[in-house]
Order: sequence, then structure tokens, then C-alpha cells
Amino acid sequence: MHILSGVLTMMMALSLAPAAPARAHATLVTSYPSEKQKVYAPLHRIRLVFSGKADALYSVVRLETAKGAVVAEVTQRLASREIVLKTPALDPGRYQIVYRVLSTDGDIVEGKVGFEIFGVEV
Repeated sequence: MHILSGVLTMMMALSLAPAAPARAHATLVTSYPSEKQKVYAPLHRIRLVFSGKADALYSVVRLETAKGAVVAEVTQRLASREIVLKTPALDPGRYQIVYRVLSTDGDIVEGKVGFEIFGVEV
């Protein structure tokens, strides 16, 4: 009876303890270039910032042409909220940033950001 009383007391104490906060998936907070942005200057890097850390080695960002050809790609080296992709000289046209990020909470976050480069001299 004494053991049962102790177990019930512990269960009641645990039920009154505050719940641990839920960890949210990392979402894209900002990007450069941003969605539908028109770029009139040479673009040397792409920057994505997430609400939480992107796990290293599994988080990938690609830059693709409108036809889907990969222009540049980077795999995250260290867990960080920011991923930077260096770009080669880009011809005028439409491009999309394609990202697949493993949040530190274990969930995969994927998305695309489209933008357009206009006649710039590099």
C-alpha cells in the first residue's frame, strides 16, 4: 500500500508540472534575394535566414535556372540559423533558390524562392 501511495503521489506531481515548450520547425524568416525580387546589380551571394538552426551536413541550398539547371549548391557545414551560397556571375533571367533544411527538432523544411536578374554588368 505504501508503494502504491508513493506512485500515485509522483503521478499527481508530474501531472501538475508545466509541460515542456514545443519546439517549432525552422521556417524561412528572410532571404536575399527575396521572393519575386528584381535584381539590377551583380549578385555574389544568396543568404537565407531561418527561425531556428539548420542542422549541419543535411541542410542544402541550390540555385537553379528557370529550366532547373543547377548553377550553385552548398551543404551547411555547421548548425546555424543562416545559410550563405556564393554564386557565379549570373546572366539575366529567372532563378530560384531551392532549400531543404533539417531543423534541429528533426523535421525537414523545404521551399523555393524565385527572383529575377535583369541586365547587369558583371
